[in-house]
Amino acid sequence: MKKSFFLLGVIFISSFAFAAGGIDKVNTLAENIQTALLVAGVAILSIAIIIAGYKVMFMGSGFREVAPTLVGGVLVGSATAIAGFILN
Repeated sequence: MKKSFFLLGVIFISSFAFAAGGIDKVNTLAENIQTALLVAGVAILSIAIIIAGYKVMFMGSGFREVAPTLVGGVLVGSATAIAGFILN
C-alpha cells in the first residue's frame, strides 16, 4: 500500500515538473504575437501619415480633410499596441 502511494506521488510530481516546460512555449508565443501586433500598429500608423502627407502635398488638402485619416491611423495603431501590451 505504501509503495503504491509512493508511486502515485512520484508520477504526479514528475507530471507537474514536465508541465512547467510548457509555460515557456506559451510565453514565447505570446511574445511573438505581441511583437507582431506592435509591428502592425507601427505600419498602420506610418501608412496613415503617408496618405495624409500625400493629400496635403499633392492635392492641396487642409488639415480638416486629412484629420480623419490621421485619427483613424492613431486609433488603429494604438489599438494593436494596447492589445500587444495586454498579452504581455
